[in-house]
Amino acid sequence: MVLTLPREQTPLLRLEFDHQATAEQRELARRYWMPKLDGGWAERVADLGPVWRIASDVEKVCTAYLLNVLCLACAVPMSVANRSAAVALGGQDLSRPEAQRMAGNECVACRRARWAQQKRAEWAALEHEREAEGERRRALAGFFQRGGFVEPPGRWERRVLGLGSSEDEEPLDARVACLLHSLIRHARTGAVLPAPNDTVALPVGWLYPAADVAALLERLFQRGWIRVDASAETDAFVFSDAGEVRSFYLGSVPYRLTTSAKTTLEDLTGVLLSHSAQSHMEGIRREIRELEVFDLYLYLNLLLAQDYRYPWVPETKRLELYEQLARGLEHFSFGQMVCLCWRAVDTAASWKERKGLTAAHASSAAVTTLGGKIDYAIDHPASPLKEYKTPQSHLPPPGLAAAKDLLERLETLREEQRGCHLHELHPIPCTHCLGMLYGGGEEAEEVRAHFAELGEQAVVIRPDLGTKRAMWVVPESSGT
Repeated sequence: MVLTLPREQTPLLRLEFDHQATAEQRELARRYWMPKLDGGWAERVADLGPVWRIASDVEKVCTAYLLNVLCLACAVPMSVANRSAAVALGGQDLSRPEAQRMAGNECVACRRARWAQQKRAEWAALEHEREAEGERRRALAGFFQRGGFVEPPGRWERRVLGLGSSEDEEPLDARVACLLHSLIRHARTGAVLPAPNDTVALPVGWLYPAADVAALLERLFQRGWIRVDASAETDAFVFSDAGEVRSFYLGSVPYRLTTSAKTTLEDLTGVLLSHSAQSHMEGIRREIRELEVFDLYLYLNLLLAQDYRYPWVPETKRLELYEQLARGLEHFSFGQMVCLCWRAVDTAASWKERKGLTAAHASSAAVTTLGGKIDYAIDHPASPLKEYKTPQSHLPPPGLAAAKDLLERLETLREEQRGCHLHELHPIPCTHCLGMLYGGGEEAEEVRAHFAELGEQAVVIRPDLGTKRAMWVVPESSGT
């Protein structure tokens, strides 16, 4: 049964009744839905019965349609469940224009169809993402298996390539070596090499802020010393549209050594001692100085923050602090500088209490006080400075101990080279000198044979030995 309200001549609502609805139920629905021509409703809900159940009772037996409010998708009258919904869609006169509607513009069927279409689109997108993720994982598996974008250099090649580059604005061999030795020491624990951005595993980083560790890691990666560990998150990589690995974020991925820690250390030692050994060791000493300055910088600031509850040295004074620490290390040992830092902070704290100043003033004054104490200690050498140690709770940058350990190892091996008897027996560098770079055997004969195999390339790799080449290479015309 269908009923048009308020009448056929001026239709506003159409009621479609369930075939099982009784005459009493149809009458209740008619009275509930009867509108007035000038807006509003003919009867109040309270006059029809219990307010809390009238709308639900009516909805059970009929569906109401607003004849002047059409679905934008299929142009059929919009269905409503109760008077509130009718007013929201059609206004008080049940004929509100489309632009002024307060509720939706689609009928239930169209809305369900749109939702279903959205669900299908979302499912298709999800399936596409799953397929793309599978492609990315397969690309990553190949990336990890190869060790990089292409097959990385082997041990022989990476020894020849070394650690430096002719394009460097400043020699980076020693800095890269200190970082690599830090990685070697960490790898001995069996743990992966944490990402530089991992502040939990590396609260102060590998080296010092100005070292640009990301650029150093990139060089080690390109030359086959390290690889990205397979535990790296997919989000750390950039993929092409075809799903291939295009790049990765150097600071966001963990690493591992390409070879064992023992083998990597042997190759690193060979690179550093096979040529320009003295220059490399001087570079490592400079890196140790930079690391000590950074360690003292951390010590002084943490002393302010943890022992005195003062803020760190303000940004405007940090460069001055670095300069004072570097100047102090030119005259005093690291332990003596720890002593001067402690005294400077203690003096600044006492000055703050006497003057009634803020904690920030004390942090700033610690830098000025440190400079004064360094000047006094330089001018009064007769007054010896004590050697202090940083507390056990203090965490120095990992590169500091690694650089000192590497320098000690190189100095020891240099002493062994000076006493090598092969220098006196053969007109070719011994295995300590040439063999470590070229991967020669334990005997000088093997080194000599390898140099002959290299031919002209040997002169390119070791121009300092080019004038001696004729002494060892057997001419091809002479047979064996």
